[in-house]
Amino acid sequence: MPTLDETKSLIWQLSKKKGWGEEVATKIYYAMIELGEAGDCWKHRGDPEYLMDNLNITVDEVPDYMMEEFIDALFYILHAMMCLDPDLSADEAFQRKFKINENRNRVYVDDKLEG
Repeated sequence: MPTLDETKSLIWQLSKKKGWGEEVATKIYYAMIELGEAGDCWKHRGDPEYLMDNLNITVDEVPDYMMEEFIDALFYILHAMMCLDPDLSADEAFQRKFKINENRNRVYVDDKLEG
């Protein structure tokens, strides 16, 4: 399993091979589009007709579709990190942010477990 930094490097190599641009703002925008596509699928997960007519998937295929859109967003995010500064470590940034979140005591209303 590759680390975030290893994945970032793989995406960088692919971007060079495919001729992708290096504009951070574009990567952010594209990541948002991918998340929007995941959100559209999730919003309509109980509507088989919509899913087939608009996304060409069945209700059973929703999880796989969602995972693909999430991975697409990660591709753009990791590519943006590389475009921002190839020397910055995504692994170190993740660990720093994880510790910050681990030490926080807040939970947003929408994230609370129902019970």
